[in-house]
Amino acid sequence: MVINAHTSVYCILGNPVRHSLSPAMHNAAFTHTGINAVYVAFEPASIKQAFDAIKALGIKGASITIPFKVDVLPLCDSVDTLASRIGSVNTLVNADGMIQGYNTDGYGLLRSLETHSIDYHNKKVLIIGNGGSARAIAYTLARYNAHITICGRNSNNITQLANDLRKYFTNIETILIDKLTPDITAHNNIIINTTPVGMNPDISRSPIDISLLHPHNVVVDIIYSPLRTQLVQNAQEKGCTVITGDYMLLFQACMQFELWTGKTAPIDIMHQALKQALQ
Repeated sequence: MVINAHTSVYCILGNPVRHSLSPAMHNAAFTHTGINAVYVAFEPASIKQAFDAIKALGIKGASITIPFKVDVLPLCDSVDTLASRIGSVNTLVNADGMIQGYNTDGYGLLRSLETHSIDYHNKKVLIIGNGGSARAIAYTLARYNAHITICGRNSNNITQLANDLRKYFTNIETILIDKLTPDITAHNNIIINTTPVGMNPDISRSPIDISLLHPHNVVVDIIYSPLRTQLVQNAQEKGCTVITGDYMLLFQACMQFELWTGKTAPIDIMHQALKQALQ
């Protein structure tokens, strides 16, 4: 990679974000495709200040992660219909000074399931969490007639997300996490953790107890650091089909690359860079 006065800049905005593996994927993709660009990580204290800096500095695009996915939406000059309905933005495209907002999280989750030959149409899905990723995943799966149950510890938060989803879909339910029982989770085809529970450094925790898992459950953990979270280990022990967080990270990044460049993402190159970064 040769950086010069013509190098375009892309970035990820989050806090914390220094652990992010997105730079490894995107820089590998830029190098492979011969695009004169670099992707870096920033930890701004304010998303408003960071957003203004994107315009002022001519940064071409950005990935948005925790805790800015919801707060960045009203700052955008335009927002994709899907992202607007989700209520969360994870991708910014700077089109000649006009910032466009998109959401690729749901696409990343769908491609993760498809890669593992998991059918998500008309399935019963338990989503643990109520943040930006949960919003994107729930909305995207509901578009394919999935029956969604939002699960969390805060009744107000899960109810708010459910009510937002009910503006567009009917099969939306909620349950507090301490009300889950093995009989309840037995009815779910897919269980998805969107919370940070189990992420480094607190790797001994799982968002739900191993007793709630059944061999027929497909268990997805969107955490990728560590890759084998406690939830993943528990699910493997119970004989579940397991999808680790690197797949969603990869495929949402591929869609971001295509939004930014108009070129087909080099999936294999990006996946290899991700695997090396995870070692």
